[in-house]
Amino acid sequence: MPKVTIHGNQLTLPDNLREILTSAEDDFIDAEQVDEGLLLKRSKSARRQAGWADIEEARAGVRYIGAKNFNTAEEEEQYIADLLYADKLAEDKKQNA
Repeated sequence: MPKVTIHGNQLTLPDNLREILTSAEDDFIDAEQVDEGLLLKRSKSARRQAGWADIEEARAGVRYIGAKNFNTAEEEEQYIADLLYADKLAEDKKQNA
């Protein structure tokens, strides 16, 4: 079990525990009193920062491999409108048949 020391009102954690609980040296840790003792958990900001770092890491491996020629926003909107219109015509045709 890792050794945790207390100096006055300061709790000192070993590096490996601190790295698990925080993403930077100046992060806060949430402490909650429970029946078994004291529960230390990552603060909400530390969890957000760690989550964002995970997202950035995942995004780094993503690249676009689609068509080289991109449609403009107006062309994409027209394409979607045409698809919806064709679906509506097919639906009307089914109902009238």
